[in-house]
Amino acid sequence: MNLLSLRYRILGFIAACCCAGSAGAAFPDRPIQIIVPFAAGSTPDLLARLLGEGWKRSGFAEVVVVNRPGVGGSLGVAQLAKAAPDGYTLAIAGDAALVVNPALYPDMPLHPLKDLAPVSQLVVTPTVLVVGKEVQARSVAELVALARANPGRLSFASAGAGTSSRRNGELLRQAAQLDLVHVPYQASPLPDVAAGRVTMFFANAATIAPLLADGRVRPLAVAGRERLTRWPDVPTTAEAGFPQVDSLAWFGMVAPGGTPPELVERLRDAAAKALQDPALAPRIDALGGALVVSSPTAFRELIGSELPRWRMFVKEAGIKAD
Repeated sequence: MNLLSLRYRILGFIAACCCAGSAGAAFPDRPIQIIVPFAAGSTPDLLARLLGEGWKRSGFAEVVVVNRPGVGGSLGVAQLAKAAPDGYTLAIAGDAALVVNPALYPDMPLHPLKDLAPVSQLVVTPTVLVVGKEVQARSVAELVALARANPGRLSFASAGAGTSSRRNGELLRQAAQLDLVHVPYQASPLPDVAAGRVTMFFANAATIAPLLADGRVRPLAVAGRERLTRWPDVPTTAEAGFPQVDSLAWFGMVAPGGTPPELVERLRDAAAKALQDPALAPRIDALGGALVVSSPTAFRELIGSELPRWRMFVKEAGIKAD
């Protein structure tokens, strides 16, 4: 074998290795697990399943949704932080776990900007103040009057210490100077609200539609600046006289800390493509919020700016972990 022939054989071997390496590095080549730190049927759960459907339709990936509720979303996020930073384990996490719970649980070992890689904010949604059909109040004013006439006897439910349902309940209690009993839940409080076991709940719009349709709960106000198009007769909390009660819920995609930036960008682009699929538009709208697909940098900046804001709120409101 002459030197030239040997050289070509070596170059061919190197080229074959490079091709094999590229093929082996194809992403994704197996299902992606999305951790949802809330129960099935919750807004982040619906969002994760819509994303999975969109990724399947586009041919990007198969998705396995795993529900890990607990500690206002922090339990599932803590599980994510321990996963390999290879893009195959993600989470749909909300403001509770990412910016509020770090203030509520100062000993929590997880830091959202050090142990997680923000991929994209996905949806922003207001919550709706609802009461059971047996509650003798058809407006926020009537509810406040009822609470003042029965101090310590009315209750508000929440989906966890840092969630928008807890924050808005506390904001209403402070603004109206009410004596309310807080009842935290690991799963959805809506069945107990409908049954009259708890008085009120600030619920994500996507989860209350079936109960509103059959009259099991009554909407009193939207905790936001604008009315919702699907329930135009329901006033905002500002219109009801309590503009302070306006804490929005948002959810986004996060990956384990250390995930390569190029992989984070690819996941963000794939999420944007999936959720902007016209075939999914009606179901995205049914979530009751606005689709917001941000860049990883913008999502990281949002988390960084919200952390001190809610740390101050938790301190001033005297909110304790449930």
